[in-house]
Amino acid sequence: MLNISLLGGISFSANGTIIRPDLGPAGRLLACYLFAFAGRVHRRERLADLFWGEMEADKARSALNTALWRFRKMLDLGELGNSRHLITIGEEVILEKSQSVRIDIHILEAASKRVLQRPQSSGLADTEVREVSAAVDGYAGPFLDGCDGEWVLQERERLHCLFVRSSFELMRTAAIQERYEDALDFGRRILATDPLRESVQRDVMLLLLLNGQRGEAIRSYQRLVALLRAELDIGPMPETERLHDRILSGELSIKMREYAHAQFGSRETLSN
Repeated sequence: MLNISLLGGISFSANGTIIRPDLGPAGRLLACYLFAFAGRVHRRERLADLFWGEMEADKARSALNTALWRFRKMLDLGELGNSRHLITIGEEVILEKSQSVRIDIHILEAASKRVLQRPQSSGLADTEVREVSAAVDGYAGPFLDGCDGEWVLQERERLHCLFVRSSFELMRTAAIQERYEDALDFGRRILATDPLRESVQRDVMLLLLLNGQRGEAIRSYQRLVALLRAELDIGPMPETERLHDRILSGELSIKMREYAHAQFGSRETLSN
């Protein structure tokens, strides 16, 4: 089994052992690109220009051929015969998907797809919670952290959005089921990567209140105020201020669970 980790940096392992194939800097990025977009058809000219664009065309093509040869050898480290999944026909290069090659971003994508296909009014089933939780646990950080390039940045943003959406659904499901500690854990995971997402800050404040931590909910608001002032020189949104006022006044304590179910019964709060 070949395990490919592209979240939070780059790591390759074969049968549980870390491997460091001799791909070179550009060849390593080419490997990541082919793993990330497995199943797609790529033009040789495009790949050569993307990873060896500073070279003359002939030298770039030669560098690509060498990198693909080394990449074939790497594929067989996980399981002999994996290299057959790298198909090069004329001007086209394709890395076929394989069950013997495990790629972390594909696991996240599959879990997120299940989340987004569910009706908005329902939470996740128990089997889905386990699957999506495992995918979220595998989010070690931004896609190819430390690398840049337009394709990297676009993919990084897309995958981050999938992580946030999946974590939000786990938080929402746990809140509906009154598993407030679990819901708080998922909310905090989102805020660890995106602390300025104010809608989730509000969710965490409400969850703290539901979990009997009114004082911490108030402190959470105060930390948010300081963060917004330091980072953006703005104050909280009116919705956030209203929630804080209701927590302070004790108004929410009367019908707290009804209010919470109304808040977490919809996915709409994520976009605010």
